[in-house]
Amino acid sequence: MTYRQLPLERYVCHLYSEVLRKLPAVVRKWWNTSQSRQKNFVDNLTTNYVSSLICSEELKAIANRKEKHENMQVTVHASTREVLAVYAIDEARMELVITLAPNYPLGAVKVECGKQIGGRASSRNVGMQLTIFLTHQNGTIYDGLTMWKNNLDKKFEGVEECYVCYTVIHQDTCQLPKLTCKTCKKKFHGPCLYKWFTTSSKSTCPICRNVF
Repeated sequence: MTYRQLPLERYVCHLYSEVLRKLPAVVRKWWNTSQSRQKNFVDNLTTNYVSSLICSEELKAIANRKEKHENMQVTVHASTREVLAVYAIDEARMELVITLAPNYPLGAVKVECGKQIGGRASSRNVGMQLTIFLTHQNGTIYDGLTMWKNNLDKKFEGVEECYVCYTVIHQDTCQLPKLTCKTCKKKFHGPCLYKWFTTSSKSTCPICRNVF
């Protein structure tokens, strides 16, 4: 049976599923601004007919990845829709648990920072960045975990974090903090500093408040 022979309802459902796979952040933004009746209908449709398939595909893709990342191990618990990531370097160890919502990817994932042993790097800030990435970007869960791992790598290498977003690698540009305040010597990402200048209507350092 070709798509032209499919009933309209099945074709629309198939089209919705494909858009949700490729552009989850776009669909999520539209859904969050929809009227209550429409929002409930889409929520029920996703939960009952779409989410289980997409979750299964996403978790299977993570479990079947052949390449291994140094310092990071990822375990999938399909029955509970959870992904456990463990970052370990020297004597430091950090855990992260990602839980997929019943209506995933329409509903945002839940990111929880688990045990942290040793190390000066705080997993809270990079965990927050991962939550933002998985909510507002169209990347996969594994893309987000790779970003989480790369941020921790840079932190343990001693790279200073941006004092606006409190992460090392910018989630959009993937750049390191390069702009330095001449007074307090703190570093910032270009986009973060531009956002600060725009929202504050000032050209001062976010930390020391001197002219940048």
